[in-house]
Amino acid sequence: MIDKQRLEDAKAGNVQEQVSIGKYYYFGAWGLGENIDYKKALFWLTKAAEQGHVESQHSVGFMHYEGQGTQIDYETAFHWYTKAAEQGYTPSQNNLGCLYRDGRGVAEDVEEAFIWHSMGAEKGNASCACNLGLMYLEGNGVPESLIDAAYWINLSRGQGFEYAIELWHEHKLWKFEDELFERISRKISKYKKI
Repeated sequence: MIDKQRLEDAKAGNVQEQVSIGKYYYFGAWGLGENIDYKKALFWLTKAAEQGHVESQHSVGFMHYEGQGTQIDYETAFHWYTKAAEQGYTPSQNNLGCLYRDGRGVAEDVEEAFIWHSMGAEKGNASCACNLGLMYLEGNGVPESLIDAAYWINLSRGQGFEYAIELWHEHKLWKFEDELFERISRKISKYKKI
C-alpha cells in the first residue's frame, strides 16, 4: 500500500515519488506481482516522463508498444522512445532503431535504424550491437559485410546476449575470429598512440 504522504508528494510533482509509485503498480507490491495495475503505472510514469525522467520515458514508450495499460500505439511509443534516445538512453536507442527498421509508428527508414543502433552499440548496448550486426549480416540498409556482422555480434555475444550467441553459431561467424582479433588490435594500437 502506498502511504498518503508519498502520494501527496507525487501529486505535487515529485518525480522520484511518481517513478516509485509507477513501478509499484507496474511490478506489483514489493515486486511480487500483487496489485499490478498497468493503467495506474502508466499514469504515474507518464507524469515523470513529462518532467524529463529518461527511464520513465522509456517505460511509457514500452507500455504503449506492448499495450500495457492502454491500447497498442506505435506512434506514441515512437514519441517517448525518441525523447529518451535523444538523452542517450541506449535501451530506447535500440527500440527506436527497431521502430525505424520495421516501420512501426514511423515510416520505415533503415538509415535511421542504422544510426540509432550504432549510437547504442558504440556505448556498449548488447541489443544495439546485435541489431547492428544483423543489419550487416543481412545487408539491410548497409552493404553486406560478414566481418562487420561478426564484430558487432561478437560484442553482443560477449555480454551474454542470447540471440547474438545463436547468430554467432548459426552463421559460423567464429570463422572470422582472426580478423576480429586483428581489428581489435589495430583499435588498441590507435589508443596507445594518443
